[in-house]
Amino acid sequence: MEKKFILFLTFASFSILHSQTIEEKIAAKTCECLQKTSNITNEIFRDCLTKPMGELVMTDKDPKVRESFNTVEGIQTMLLRVQAIVSKECPKLVPAIIENKDDIYYGKSKNESAQNSYIIGQDFMDQKNFKLAIESFQLALKADPNFVLALDDMAVSYRQLNDYDNAIKYYKKSLEIYPEGNFALMNIGVAYTFKSDYKTAISYYQKLIEYHPDNAEGYFGAGKNYFMLKDDEKALDNMFMAHRIYTDSKSDYAKDSEQFIGAIYQKMKSENKEDLFKKIAKKNNIQID
Repeated sequence: MEKKFILFLTFASFSILHSQTIEEKIAAKTCECLQKTSNITNEIFRDCLTKPMGELVMTDKDPKVRESFNTVEGIQTMLLRVQAIVSKECPKLVPAIIENKDDIYYGKSKNESAQNSYIIGQDFMDQKNFKLAIESFQLALKADPNFVLALDDMAVSYRQLNDYDNAIKYYKKSLEIYPEGNFALMNIGVAYTFKSDYKTAISYYQKLIEYHPDNAEGYFGAGKNYFMLKDDEKALDNMFMAHRIYTDSKSDYAKDSEQFIGAIYQKMKSENKEDLFKKIAKKNNIQID
């Protein structure tokens, strides 16, 4: 009888050991970048911080510094520490208030007519009458063209009708208004996957990861599409990241990521790449039993 293989994933103890020097270098570059502009927004602040971070970490001679950047915890820990140094070194260049953009862009429309049409559209969606939902969302958008929730749900309705081109069209309109919108970024990736345009899907999942590094869906979506492109290494790397976040948040989706990792393992094992699989697992601080 053939013995069935069961993959168990556990997380090894996690520690980040990197010198203060790398953080100070990133903070110095961040301050230099911020000094070049007179109107510092939250977006400019984030770009000035993250761009030198990626460049300096990836070229650092200490492998532990580079490895720390391969995990969500590593990135977040470094971000917090660098922000603390920047606040001390150039406090006048740090934005006073970090706005919650979701509250702004995912809120109700200030136009009463648009909001009423949107509510009607949602009711039609609940009834799975997506054609009438689209008509209602069109009325909402006619009254308020920048109504992100209406654009997103318009796209969802088209996707439910398997009209992926129109779904993508409205997700793009949503992203023109709110580029960081996690809902549109995640779902436009899904739409491109359905169209078998895996490379474009990955590009949107990478944007989701960039804006929302603690959102597992970006890594999970990228992992699935890399797998479809037969890039098992990148598929596995992203799927491990998704699995870590799902596990840490006690999400039921951890079962899905573990099953996907198991499928990648079986494929790599059949291609005599089991050692590579274990190497990538170790890099992501995951122990294979």
